[in-house]
Amino acid sequence: MQNNASNGEKLLLSLKFFAVLLAIITIADCIILAAALEDIDGRSALFMFTFFMPLFFITIVAAFISRLFWLLWIFRAEANLREVATTTFSPWIAVFFSFCPIMDAFILRDIVQNTEHQLDAKQPDSTAAPINLKPVYIAFAFLAVNICYVFFLYSTHLSTTFPISITTGTIIIAGIIICLVRVIKPFLKKEQQLFQIYENETLNTLKKKVDEVLQNRKIEEATRMVQEAKFN
Repeated sequence: MQNNASNGEKLLLSLKFFAVLLAIITIADCIILAAALEDIDGRSALFMFTFFMPLFFITIVAAFISRLFWLLWIFRAEANLREVATTTFSPWIAVFFSFCPIMDAFILRDIVQNTEHQLDAKQPDSTAAPINLKPVYIAFAFLAVNICYVFFLYSTHLSTTFPISITTGTIIIAGIIICLVRVIKPFLKKEQQLFQIYENETLNTLKKKVDEVLQNRKIEEATRMVQEAKFN
Protein backbone atom coordinates (compact mmCIF):
# COMPACT_ATOMS: atom_id res chain seq x y z
CA MET A 1 0.00 0.00 0.00
CA GLN A 2 1.08 3.56 -0.68
CA ASN A 3 0.20 6.64 1.33
CA ASN A 4 -2.71 8.47 -0.33
CA ALA A 5 -2.97 11.33 2.16
CA SER A 6 -1.19 13.86 -0.05
CA ASN A 7 -3.54 13.22 -2.98
CA GLY A 8 -6.54 13.49 -0.66
CA GLU A 9 -5.44 16.82 0.81
CA LYS A 10 -4.77 18.26 -2.64
CA LEU A 11 -8.19 17.06 -3.78
CA LEU A 12 -9.94 18.73 -0.84
CA LEU A 13 -8.13 22.02 -1.40
CA SER A 14 -8.91 22.06 -5.13
CA LEU A 15 -12.58 21.19 -4.51
CA LYS A 16 -12.98 24.00 -1.99
CA PHE A 17 -11.41 26.50 -4.39
CA PHE A 18 -13.61 25.22 -7.21
CA ALA A 19 -16.71 25.56 -5.01
CA VAL A 20 -15.87 29.21 -4.24
CA LEU A 21 -15.46 29.96 -7.95
CA LEU A 22 -18.74 28.25 -8.74
CA ALA A 23 -20.50 30.36 -6.11
CA ILE A 24 -19.06 33.53 -7.66
CA ILE A 25 -19.90 32.48 -11.20
CA THR A 26 -23.44 31.55 -10.15
CA ILE A 27 -23.96 35.04 -8.74
CA ALA A 28 -22.53 36.51 -11.94
CA ASP A 29 -24.88 34.30 -13.99
CA CYS A 30 -27.87 35.58 -12.05
CA ILE A 31 -26.78 39.23 -12.49
CA ILE A 32 -26.24 38.81 -16.23
CA LEU A 33 -29.54 36.96 -16.63
CA ALA A 34 -31.42 39.66 -14.73
CA ALA A 35 -29.72 42.37 -16.78
CA ALA A 36 -30.57 40.58 -20.01
CA LEU A 37 -34.21 40.53 -19.06
CA GLU A 38 -34.08 44.32 -18.59
CA ASP A 39 -32.51 44.92 -22.03
CA ILE A 40 -29.35 46.69 -20.82
CA ASP A 41 -27.31 48.90 -23.12
CA GLY A 42 -24.29 47.70 -25.08
CA ARG A 43 -21.66 49.30 -22.84
CA SER A 44 -22.96 47.59 -19.70
CA ALA A 45 -23.25 44.29 -21.56
CA LEU A 46 -19.64 44.57 -22.73
CA PHE A 47 -18.48 45.32 -19.19
CA MET A 48 -20.25 42.26 -17.78
CA PHE A 49 -18.96 40.09 -20.61
CA THR A 50 -15.38 41.29 -19.96
CA PHE A 51 -15.77 40.43 -16.28
CA PHE A 52 -17.49 37.11 -16.85
CA MET A 53 -15.17 35.54 -19.44
CA PRO A 54 -11.92 35.56 -17.35
CA LEU A 55 -13.91 34.26 -14.39
CA PHE A 56 -15.37 31.50 -16.55
CA PHE A 57 -11.89 30.57 -17.84
CA ILE A 58 -10.44 30.41 -14.31
CA THR A 59 -13.36 28.19 -13.27
CA ILE A 60 -12.70 25.81 -16.16
CA VAL A 61 -9.03 25.57 -15.17
CA ALA A 62 -10.00 24.94 -11.53
CA ALA A 63 -12.43 22.23 -12.65
CA PHE A 64 -9.68 20.55 -14.68
CA ILE A 65 -7.23 20.65 -11.76
CA SER A 66 -9.75 19.31 -9.23
CA ARG A 67 -10.69 16.57 -11.70
CA LEU A 68 -7.04 15.59 -12.09
CA PHE A 69 -6.59 15.33 -8.31
CA TRP A 70 -9.83 13.33 -8.12
CA LEU A 71 -8.50 10.79 -10.65
CA LEU A 72 -5.17 10.52 -8.86
CA TRP A 73 -6.89 10.00 -5.52
CA ILE A 74 -9.39 7.33 -6.64
CA PHE A 75 -6.68 5.48 -8.58
CA ARG A 76 -4.42 5.20 -5.53
CA ALA A 77 -7.38 4.47 -3.21
CA GLU A 78 -8.60 1.60 -5.38
CA ALA A 79 -5.04 0.31 -5.89
CA ASN A 80 -4.47 0.23 -2.12
CA LEU A 81 -7.76 -1.55 -1.48
CA ARG A 82 -7.04 -4.10 -4.21
CA GLU A 83 -4.08 -5.28 -2.13
CA VAL A 84 -6.28 -6.20 0.84
CA ALA A 85 -9.84 -6.59 -0.49
CA THR A 86 -11.99 -7.34 -3.52
CA THR A 87 -13.30 -4.07 -4.96
CA THR A 88 -15.98 -3.44 -7.57
CA PHE A 89 -13.69 -1.25 -9.64
CA SER A 90 -10.05 -1.75 -10.50
CA PRO A 91 -7.89 1.42 -10.40
CA TRP A 92 -7.91 1.93 -14.17
CA ILE A 93 -11.60 1.01 -14.53
CA ALA A 94 -12.44 3.56 -11.82
CA VAL A 95 -10.50 6.24 -13.69
CA PHE A 96 -12.21 5.28 -16.97
CA PHE A 97 -15.75 5.36 -15.53
CA SER A 98 -15.00 8.59 -13.69
CA PHE A 99 -15.05 10.45 -17.02
CA CYS A 100 -18.82 10.07 -16.64
CA PRO A 101 -19.44 12.28 -13.57
CA ILE A 102 -22.55 10.33 -12.53
CA MET A 103 -20.33 7.29 -11.88
CA ASP A 104 -18.35 9.21 -9.25
CA ALA A 105 -21.00 8.41 -6.64
CA PHE A 106 -20.65 4.64 -7.24
CA ILE A 107 -16.85 4.80 -7.27
CA LEU A 108 -16.84 6.74 -4.00
CA ARG A 109 -19.23 4.21 -2.48
CA ASP A 110 -16.91 1.38 -3.49
CA ILE A 111 -13.92 3.08 -1.88
CA VAL A 112 -15.72 4.11 1.31
CA GLN A 113 -17.51 0.81 1.94
CA ASN A 114 -14.43 -1.37 1.34
CA THR A 115 -12.29 0.85 3.56
CA GLU A 116 -14.86 0.73 6.37
CA HIS A 117 -15.17 -3.06 6.03
CA GLN A 118 -11.41 -3.47 6.35
CA LEU A 119 -11.31 -1.15 9.37
CA ASP A 120 -14.15 -3.06 11.04
CA ALA A 121 -12.22 -6.30 10.50
CA LYS A 122 -9.04 -4.87 11.97
CA GLN A 123 -10.68 -2.81 14.72
CA PRO A 124 -14.06 -4.38 15.59
CA ASP A 125 -14.33 -2.24 18.75
CA SER A 126 -14.03 1.04 16.82
CA THR A 127 -16.68 3.65 17.62
CA ALA A 128 -16.15 5.71 14.46
CA ALA A 129 -19.44 6.52 12.72
CA PRO A 130 -19.87 5.25 9.14
CA ILE A 131 -19.64 7.79 6.33
CA ASN A 132 -23.10 8.97 5.18
CA LEU A 133 -23.18 8.93 1.37
CA LYS A 134 -26.88 9.74 0.96
CA PRO A 135 -26.31 13.51 0.34
CA VAL A 136 -23.87 12.61 -2.45
CA TYR A 137 -26.43 10.28 -4.08
CA ILE A 138 -29.15 12.93 -3.88
CA ALA A 139 -26.89 15.64 -5.32
CA PHE A 140 -25.85 13.46 -8.27
CA ALA A 141 -29.50 12.51 -8.85
CA PHE A 142 -30.34 16.22 -9.19
CA LEU A 143 -27.45 16.58 -11.64
CA ALA A 144 -28.77 13.69 -13.74
CA VAL A 145 -32.24 15.25 -13.82
CA ASN A 146 -30.81 18.63 -14.80
CA ILE A 147 -28.75 17.08 -17.63
CA CYS A 148 -31.83 15.33 -18.97
CA TYR A 149 -33.76 18.61 -18.74
CA VAL A 150 -31.04 20.48 -20.68
CA PHE A 151 -31.12 17.87 -23.44
CA PHE A 152 -34.91 18.15 -23.50
CA LEU A 153 -34.71 21.93 -23.94
CA TYR A 154 -32.10 21.53 -26.67
CA SER A 155 -34.16 18.95 -28.56
CA THR A 156 -37.38 20.99 -28.33
CA HIS A 157 -35.63 24.32 -29.07
CA LEU A 158 -37.03 25.93 -25.91
CA SER A 159 -34.10 28.31 -25.70
CA THR A 160 -35.87 30.86 -23.50
CA THR A 161 -35.35 28.82 -20.33
CA PHE A 162 -31.99 27.38 -21.36
CA PRO A 163 -29.88 29.99 -19.47
CA ILE A 164 -31.91 29.34 -16.32
CA SER A 165 -31.25 25.60 -16.55
CA ILE A 166 -27.51 26.25 -17.00
CA THR A 167 -27.49 28.42 -13.86
CA THR A 168 -29.38 25.70 -12.02
CA GLY A 169 -26.77 23.19 -13.18
CA THR A 170 -24.00 25.37 -11.77
CA ILE A 171 -25.79 25.49 -8.40
CA ILE A 172 -26.21 21.70 -8.43
CA ILE A 173 -22.53 21.14 -9.23
CA ALA A 174 -21.59 23.45 -6.35
CA GLY A 175 -23.87 21.39 -4.11
CA ILE A 176 -22.19 18.17 -5.28
CA ILE A 177 -18.77 19.57 -4.45
CA ILE A 178 -19.93 20.60 -0.98
CA CYS A 179 -21.32 17.10 -0.38
CA LEU A 180 -18.08 15.53 -1.62
CA VAL A 181 -15.99 17.70 0.68
CA ARG A 182 -18.20 16.82 3.67
CA VAL A 183 -17.74 13.11 2.87
CA ILE A 184 -14.09 13.03 1.81
CA LYS A 185 -12.77 15.12 4.71
CA PRO A 186 -13.70 12.61 7.48
CA PHE A 187 -13.04 9.66 5.19
CA LEU A 188 -9.40 10.66 4.66
CA LYS A 189 -8.83 10.01 8.38
CA LYS A 190 -10.19 6.48 8.00
CA GLU A 191 -8.16 5.89 4.87
CA GLN A 192 -4.99 7.01 6.63
CA GLN A 193 -5.85 4.90 9.66
CA LEU A 194 -6.21 1.79 7.48
CA PHE A 195 -2.92 2.58 5.76
CA GLN A 196 -1.14 2.86 9.12
CA ILE A 197 -2.57 -0.48 10.26
CA TYR A 198 -1.31 -2.35 7.22
CA GLU A 199 1.96 -0.41 7.24
CA ASN A 200 2.57 -1.51 10.83
CA GLU A 201 1.66 -5.10 9.96
CA THR A 202 4.09 -5.02 7.03
CA LEU A 203 6.86 -3.63 9.23
CA ASN A 204 6.18 -6.23 11.91
CA THR A 205 6.28 -9.02 9.32
CA LEU A 206 9.53 -7.67 7.93
CA LYS A 207 10.98 -7.40 11.42
CA LYS A 208 10.07 -11.03 12.15
CA LYS A 209 11.75 -12.16 8.93
CA VAL A 210 14.89 -10.20 9.81
CA ASP A 211 14.89 -11.70 13.30
CA GLU A 212 14.52 -15.20 11.82
CA VAL A 213 17.41 -14.60 9.44
CA LEU A 214 19.62 -13.30 12.26
CA GLN A 215 18.63 -16.23 14.47
CA ASN A 216 19.46 -18.71 11.71
CA ARG A 217 22.82 -17.05 11.19
CA LYS A 218 23.57 -17.28 14.90
CA ILE A 219 22.68 -20.96 14.86
CA GLU A 220 24.86 -21.55 11.80
CA GLU A 221 27.72 -19.64 13.40
CA ALA A 222 27.41 -21.60 16.65
CA THR A 223 27.29 -24.88 14.71
CA ARG A 224 30.38 -23.91 12.75
CA MET A 225 32.25 -22.99 15.93
CA VAL A 226 31.33 -26.33 17.53
CA GLN A 227 32.50 -28.23 14.48
CA GLU A 228 35.78 -26.28 14.43
CA ALA A 229 36.27 -26.98 18.14
CA LYS A 230 35.74 -30.71 17.60
CA PHE A 231 38.17 -30.71 14.68
CA ASN A 232 40.83 -28.92 16.68
